[in-house]
Amino acid sequence: MIQTLGLPRGVKVIIGFHAFSFVIWFFGQSVAVVAYDTVAGWGLQHPRALIDPVIVQVNRAVGLTDTIVMLPLFIVAAVGLLRRRFYGAVASWLVFGMTLYWPVVFWISQGFYAEASIRHQSTSMIDIIVPAVLFLIAGWGSWYLYRNRGIFH
Repeated sequence: MIQTLGLPRGVKVIIGFHAFSFVIWFFGQSVAVVAYDTVAGWGLQHPRALIDPVIVQVNRAVGLTDTIVMLPLFIVAAVGLLRRRFYGAVASWLVFGMTLYWPVVFWISQGFYAEASIRHQSTSMIDIIVPAVLFLIAGWGSWYLYRNRGIFH
């Protein structure tokens, strides 16, 4: 078992974020590639009946992309941070960059879907708050790792 003793609390929080994200991305994105309706039933994707069929396929494509790119990055980031390796900080910055990017894409796409009269699930308060919280965590985590980059080798 890898010891977390001596790691700053902020690094432990970031590792926890990566571990939590891995689980959520696996069930919400990876599983959606092969069982979209099941994942939508869990509330991790928009229900097929409420959205245009092309959005389902886009969501599945994003899910496969996240499986190929994000899941390995979560692992590399968490392991690297646990081992106090600089590659852990770099992988974390990559994860955080994507975590800054995807909420903005989501919010803007919702607006464009509405503008184009494409059938989509309306943006709820939770669709605004959860991505915003993750966006803020990504900003904080990027800043924190930069400020504490000297602890990594």
